[in-house]
Amino acid sequence: MKKKLIIIVVIIFAGFTSCKKFLTEENLSGITAENYYTNAAGYESLINSCYASLRGIYSPNPNLFEWGTDITTRGEIELVSGQANEVPAIQLNEYRSLTADNVPIDTFFTVAYRGIQRCNTAVNRAEGIPDLAENIKNRRLAEVRFLRAYFYYLLVENFGNVPIVQEEISSPVTHFAPNSEQEVYDFMIAELNVALPNLEANPASTEPGRATQGAARHLLALLYLTRGYKSFGEAADFERAAQLAEELIGSSYYALLPTFAEVFQPGNELNREIIFAVQYGAQPGYNGNGQNILFGWRYWREKGFDEVTGLRDYNRRISNFMPTQFLYTLYNTTKDSRYDATFLSRFYATKTDGAIQAGDLRYYFPYPDQPFTIADSIALKASNPNVEIIRLDKWKQAFNNVGGLEKFPMINKFYDPNAGLPYNNEFAYASTKDVFLFRLAETYLLAAEAYFKLGQLDKAAEKLNAIRQRAAKPGQNMNINAADVSIDFILDEKAREQAGEYKRWLDLKRTQRLARAFEYNILTKMANPGGLVDKYYLRPIPQSVIDRDTEGYPQNPGY
Repeated sequence: MKKKLIIIVVIIFAGFTSCKKFLTEENLSGITAENYYTNAAGYESLINSCYASLRGIYSPNPNLFEWGTDITTRGEIELVSGQANEVPAIQLNEYRSLTADNVPIDTFFTVAYRGIQRCNTAVNRAEGIPDLAENIKNRRLAEVRFLRAYFYYLLVENFGNVPIVQEEISSPVTHFAPNSEQEVYDFMIAELNVALPNLEANPASTEPGRATQGAARHLLALLYLTRGYKSFGEAADFERAAQLAEELIGSSYYALLPTFAEVFQPGNELNREIIFAVQYGAQPGYNGNGQNILFGWRYWREKGFDEVTGLRDYNRRISNFMPTQFLYTLYNTTKDSRYDATFLSRFYATKTDGAIQAGDLRYYFPYPDQPFTIADSIALKASNPNVEIIRLDKWKQAFNNVGGLEKFPMINKFYDPNAGLPYNNEFAYASTKDVFLFRLAETYLLAAEAYFKLGQLDKAAEKLNAIRQRAAKPGQNMNINAADVSIDFILDEKAREQAGEYKRWLDLKRTQRLARAFEYNILTKMANPGGLVDKYYLRPIPQSVIDRDTEGYPQNPGY
């Protein structure tokens, strides 16, 4: 196989951050692959580094999965080191000015291939470890094949044709040619089918955080479902996706938790609904991930709050990712418990500040779909004289003449009471909770989508109802009928269930519904009066990749 990497690569593992629960941090300064990956202990550190590579995708700010969608837009972007972050944010959220030198795109591409290269090293070195038991070797190889396939899934969906790199590269390589999307999908599916039988079936029988057969089945279901939409998709893809999802749903190892709120309850990350997650842990000097920070606004600039007293109650917040008004309107707040479990609608002062007393209700955001009359407002202010009531029409940007206040119900399901206290930078406040990549509720949603594509609307409704029954408030019925099922309803349900979980752009890409962003995302719509342009279904290849390729690497059409 000819070598196919897009950037000049020399991989030296100078140190690996650790994952809690099974990954162990070591001081590996000065080592090389040749002098370290020679025994089982060194090889296990290499495997751990493959898992840790996922952190580079999701920390601190996974912009590519949230900006420019129908349910997430950009808010106020902070200045960092005197340089504005607005340009890359505008490019990804509003599309029209998107260029190949976009920093988040470049970073994502580089980090994904770095993770792949670590996996390649693990595959290449496995046979040369004399004290590595055969069953452990086979399991670890299966784990890194799963991780490698996941990295490729993210790459191929964002960029289309990308190189398949399987070799361990230890010297500069300056030219690689991209493989077709079809070849990448064939490679990923083959990798997972090889890996699946060698993975642990029972997640309780291995260290938390490792890839299992359940994780492989979920990813395979997602790959078959996604390939089924494509021109090179196979006739049985949707059927395979549904079958794999059903196998996982029917497994005794996983289950939906009784309530939606329990899934995200602090300290409950190792629950039976979680199939695979990026692990984090509380470590001195380690900043975690920003999932608890990014979906909010700077309440600590307002009277009655500051950066210290509010941290435990609300975490530090910035509005890099801002819910669109459309997202709020998707919930029936009378029936659906997920609204209150997802959003924070009441903010209480955390310090005494003049007439404001600690504990006073300061901001109140009425339900967007329920009446809140003048009489209601008067009554609330009578008992809470320092409250500011902000209605749906102002839950939008305070710039670009949009006319909002940039104060809104924050996505709060990622709240972390153990998030770091301030010491040196923005992400010192970040979360040490895991980032959930696959959970069983999503498996139900994948099954529903596959059954919809198969025309089996009754089965699609059955899977959706399993999610909706769990979400319903006591005494409420949220069941739907087969006639209610459409791809847009499924996307709406995914929004209600998975808001903020770094899935949305990929969902819109797969279902060819990116036009929803150009309808419901105010800034995207304003920047594109002509609507969606097809080229936006792919990102541009990073300019750094093209510049470093000595024989010419092709740019995606339109860029």
